[in-house]
Amino acid sequence: MDMRKEKDGTPAENVTLVAAKPLRSSLNKGNTSTVSPIDSSGVTPREGWVADPSSARPSGPVSFDRKKSWTGTVIPSPAEIAESMDKHRRVILNVGGERHPHPIKWVENKHEILWANLERHPYTRLGQLGECSTHEEIMDVCDDYDLNMNEYYWDRQPRSFSLILNLYRKNKLHFPEDSVCVMDFADDLQYWGIDELYLDSCCQIKYQQKMEQQLDELKKDEEFLLLHKEEDFGKGMLAEYRAYLWDLFEKSTTLPQKITGMMSITIIVTSIVTLSLSTVPELQGYRCTHKNQTLCDEILTETLSSSDHLSLPKEYFEEADNEILDKIEIVCIAWFTFEYIIRLFAAPKLSSFFREWLNNIDLLAIAPFYVSLFLVQFDTPGRVLQVLRVIRILRIFKLARHSTGLQSLGFTLRHSYKNLGVLLLFLTVGVVIFSTLAYFAERDANKDGFESIPHAFYWALITMTTVGYGDITPKTVTGKIIGMATGICGVIVIALPIPIIVNNFGLFYEEQKRKEKSLKRQKAIQDLKDSEHSNQGSYLKVTIRNPLGLDEKKDDKNTPVENNS
Repeated sequence: MDMRKEKDGTPAENVTLVAAKPLRSSLNKGNTSTVSPIDSSGVTPREGWVADPSSARPSGPVSFDRKKSWTGTVIPSPAEIAESMDKHRRVILNVGGERHPHPIKWVENKHEILWANLERHPYTRLGQLGECSTHEEIMDVCDDYDLNMNEYYWDRQPRSFSLILNLYRKNKLHFPEDSVCVMDFADDLQYWGIDELYLDSCCQIKYQQKMEQQLDELKKDEEFLLLHKEEDFGKGMLAEYRAYLWDLFEKSTTLPQKITGMMSITIIVTSIVTLSLSTVPELQGYRCTHKNQTLCDEILTETLSSSDHLSLPKEYFEEADNEILDKIEIVCIAWFTFEYIIRLFAAPKLSSFFREWLNNIDLLAIAPFYVSLFLVQFDTPGRVLQVLRVIRILRIFKLARHSTGLQSLGFTLRHSYKNLGVLLLFLTVGVVIFSTLAYFAERDANKDGFESIPHAFYWALITMTTVGYGDITPKTVTGKIIGMATGICGVIVIALPIPIIVNNFGLFYEEQKRKEKSLKRQKAIQDLKDSEHSNQGSYLKVTIRNPLGLDEKKDDKNTPVENNS
């Protein structure tokens, strides 16, 4: 039975509960205070705190955002609060705790600590708890409390609270690098009013490193998402279609986008396989170039019967493309052309579109086909047409649009040009030195393999890269020793910059994966907002009466409300 009474001395009757308002408390920034004697004895204080030796109180008010949550029926008086604090040497701090069915047992989120320990840091949130003398002051510091149980409650995640209490017990604060997110830990420090300078030296460096790394990643994600938000397709019905088509061919989050991506990959692989099969002699066609068609038919019949296609005389026949492979090639080119035109039509900015290297690869993949069709009309030499055919192999780079690994490889090569330049410089110096030594060691005994120093460049490069074809080998003892030294130096030279390049590849790959996850997270958040907006209006707005007679309206859709009856 609650023995507390209202101010007039009469028992509280017909009193309703105050609704809890689920907001999040945080320590106000910019407040100044003095440094306690205990703080100055072992812990570096917060920057900007003003010391006032003549006063034991803060030089500026230390206040907290109030959560206005109270589960009692009657607000206790200052005398009752003082009596409760004086009666107990210890205090129960419940951070996100839950009761078990047994009324006494609690989970590990309940902590007990001496009031005297909390006084060691009086200008933190827990330190202010012992200075509270009224209900309002207590509610500025915590979310709820029960004087009968000597318990104060905070509706927060309790993962790092044990480390926070360790600061009050031992004046030591550590950072749990493996178990807690650095941003979450920083948020906890700010909430409890503890400066990060209180961290012990053993954890200070790794905390700062983790924080800088996390902030850098968040900045990159923000810039990446901002870049995607700036895609402007104009206004009107056409703009909506452009945005839909652009997402359809550029992104891979929805099912239609994934199907389009898989279709594009299939056609790219088919095109590459077709290009490879077109060079197989058994699959190639032949066209008669002689005036006597009958003679060509006789020669072709005789040759086919022996299954020796290579014996066809060149004065009568020339190579021609396989008709089936040609049709497959035309279908692939048609898709590539359609895809490029759609991207060009739907691009938010044409200048950015043409600066993108993947779009330039798409253009190079289809341009040789149309150029060859144009040059055939002018009897262009076959050598030119053959070069255009070779360029078609660039289609394989179209897979980079659908592969994070290939994109990371391109970024690595582009941003590691200095390391690659150092590698080429080392190889060049080694090739020049060892080819010169090998030439003078082998010029008398092995003139065929080492005709000159430039001829020896090939041998030195193949040996330094540990390929070793074996077509050119030293024969003298001195030449063999030089060959061994060349191989050993090649391994060392190549091994020096390779770890840096591999590390860059790993960083770019992780960054690319993080960007993809950021886009998915952004889409999920937007879908959630759209869902909440569509459900808006399904929540009731009601009026709650304050036990003290102060009526206030609550329209928070998640706030539990009282019954006015």
